[in-house]
Amino acid sequence: MIGSLLRQRLNKLLFPIGKLLSPINPNHITLATYPLVFIAAYFIYAKSFAYALVFVFLSSIVDNLDGAVAKANNKKTDFGSYFDAFTDKVQETTLLAAFAFSGYPLEAFLAVASSLLNSYAKARAEMVRPLGNIDWPAVGERAERVAVVFITLFVAIFTKAVYGIDTISLGLYVLTFLATLGVLQRFMFAKRILS
Repeated sequence: MIGSLLRQRLNKLLFPIGKLLSPINPNHITLATYPLVFIAAYFIYAKSFAYALVFVFLSSIVDNLDGAVAKANNKKTDFGSYFDAFTDKVQETTLLAAFAFSGYPLEAFLAVASSLLNSYAKARAEMVRPLGNIDWPAVGERAERVAVVFITLFVAIFTKAVYGIDTISLGLYVLTFLATLGVLQRFMFAKRILS
């Protein structure tokens, strides 16, 4: 939903940069997201939300840059696609684990569980029957979940609570709600196309 619109706009912005970075292997750019997300996780754990926000932003930009380099220079590979998707999950679970260790274990567990189920709902259907590159329902997809983390960190810089609810708790519950909604949506979609 929002993710596909963001991806389209970001791809247009990053395509010229991708051309400039043609000598670089896209998988090396994917690797560059790891230190950025680990630094972001440290700052989440330390409750330094402004710094965490900067590194979440940087890791998201670099995460999209690998695809731009691959597309702009005809360097797309099956392994590159797999590695990018795998890295997305590592990034997401690392950030959510940081929230768990910073005092939000239940909220982080629910967010991780719903996020993984959101992805699994699509992947498992593909294992049952190859479906090709069809457009799946997209509520609570990864881009939206990252946006919720980003907004949550931004708001947490300025206030510890929103309407009496802890800002981080609220953000993680919103993420869980969106991802769970996407799980249900994808489950019903899979039921329809596999029946």
